[in-house]
Amino acid sequence: MKKTLFSKLLLSYLAVVALSFLVSGILSSQFFSRHYLASQEKEIAEQAKTISEFISQSPREEIPEILPRLRKGTQILLLSRQELSSPNFPLSEPPRPPWGRMGREPLPREILEKVFQGETVVFRGFSPRFDQAMLIAASPVLQNGEVSSVLLLLSPIVNIQATVSAVRRIILIASAISLVFSLILSYFFSRSLTRPLQKISEAARDLASGNLQRRIEVHTEDELGQLAQDFNYLSSALEETINHLHQEKRETENILLHMAEGVVAIDEEEKITSINPSLLKKLKWEGEAPLGLHVAQLFTQVQIQEIFSRALKEGKEEAQEFQIENGDHLVVHITPLKEGEKVYGAVGVFQDITELRQLEELRRDFLANVSHELRTPLTSIQGFVEAMMDGVIGDEELKKKYLEVIHRETLRLSRLIHDLLDLSLMESKKIEWEVNPLSLPQMIDQVLLKLMPQIEDKKIQIKKDFPSQLPLVLGNMDRIEQVLINLLSNALLFSPPESTVEIKVWEEEKEVAVSIKDQGEGIPEKDIPHLFERFYRVEKSRSREKGGTGLGLAIAKQIIENHGGTIKVESQLQEGTVFTFTLPIASESGGDDTIDS
Repeated sequence: MKKTLFSKLLLSYLAVVALSFLVSGILSSQFFSRHYLASQEKEIAEQAKTISEFISQSPREEIPEILPRLRKGTQILLLSRQELSSPNFPLSEPPRPPWGRMGREPLPREILEKVFQGETVVFRGFSPRFDQAMLIAASPVLQNGEVSSVLLLLSPIVNIQATVSAVRRIILIASAISLVFSLILSYFFSRSLTRPLQKISEAARDLASGNLQRRIEVHTEDELGQLAQDFNYLSSALEETINHLHQEKRETENILLHMAEGVVAIDEEEKITSINPSLLKKLKWEGEAPLGLHVAQLFTQVQIQEIFSRALKEGKEEAQEFQIENGDHLVVHITPLKEGEKVYGAVGVFQDITELRQLEELRRDFLANVSHELRTPLTSIQGFVEAMMDGVIGDEELKKKYLEVIHRETLRLSRLIHDLLDLSLMESKKIEWEVNPLSLPQMIDQVLLKLMPQIEDKKIQIKKDFPSQLPLVLGNMDRIEQVLINLLSNALLFSPPESTVEIKVWEEEKEVAVSIKDQGEGIPEKDIPHLFERFYRVEKSRSREKGGTGLGLAIAKQIIENHGGTIKVESQLQEGTVFTFTLPIASESGGDDTIDS
């Protein structure tokens, strides 16, 4: 049988009941045997005494007739004193009966002495005449005040044993029946105790498997009922705690999931326990999250592995900047996880500072370019002015030539400063432009008219592709004209003589697109991403005669984007360059509006 609480209770109850019945049965049997034997001895003693007294008072000749009537299921022997001393006494030694034995003497000496003293004595012995054990009562028969004979009253012990055996059988049967009923009662009582415990055990397993709504019905107010109530209270408290933990976990996961910074957590064995998608994306990790992997399998840089190892060994916070394989700059902040003085892990937060480094580099380049752009004309102006002040130049015609150079450089400085201020205002969104519905084909024609001297000087052919029906765009006339002048001037400037410049305008979805294509030398692919940066020039080795201030494309990009459009460039070497920009279509209501820039 399985060693369950039910089986233990059932076996315990059964053992207690069986032992109780066994002990009570044995004691009852022994008690009854002794009591019944004692009552039989008393009864036979009183009977023997009564008979002996009756014989003592009866005439001697009537005794043979009286004795048979006095038997009452017993055997009566009346022995004189001479017969008692005879060697043929009818009582002989029994075959070792359980209550002792009687020697060949007529009667044991101690019994005879008591009988001769007038006492009635009861003892057990074996009768050869009846060939069985007997319960014997010896009583004196008096004649003239003296013991003349002894009356022996013999009762078969078999009858007494039969009665005792019958009573023992009754006790045994009653005990067996009681044991069966006790077994049944013990079964139901054990089941009544263990069934609530089984329900509590099943509920505990359900609780462990995640069923936090499991409750136990309480039907009693005893200890088991109190245990069920405590279990229900524990389940409710555990459900509330786990729900709270789940909510906190979801909040933490959502925070990690949407953090721009990368986060990774490791245990004391430097194995990854948690990582967010931002870091996996930054490291270009493919496949499942690397949970359980060593930190060295995620980061190939030795310096990152070392900073995690130091954080676990020394238990100190640390920060370090490094560059990963794709060229991005990251700053990692390592914080050890402690419980008391024991370090059981560490958390690393990775911040992408690539854009910050690029901005710093752009700032340095911008300062260097501005310094260079300002220094070049200022140096020329300073040299010519000093020469004129020193009187080195005496020729008026030469002075006039130098003054023209100074004036040209001064205008260049003015344009540069104006463009810088204009670009700075546009980037700071502090300019408000008035916008109106504009016709791009009409504006292009106006710009081409202004640029006609350059077109005729290089004998450039202009090829226009304008649809007959084209919606108006929404924009500021001066700023859009500035973009067109910048792009068309560059196309004319870098086109070879007698080449063609193609201008195309078309409608796409809710925008109008304009493309300007030249047949110049083209732009190297590596320079295209930087083309709209301030002061960026593709041909750095050439003179600046073609270049202007180097801010035109950066300003054009800001103007188009502030209008809600886009601008891009496509180019191949020896095949020319195409600049394309888009502007939103004006609404049907028309009217004036403003753009915050």
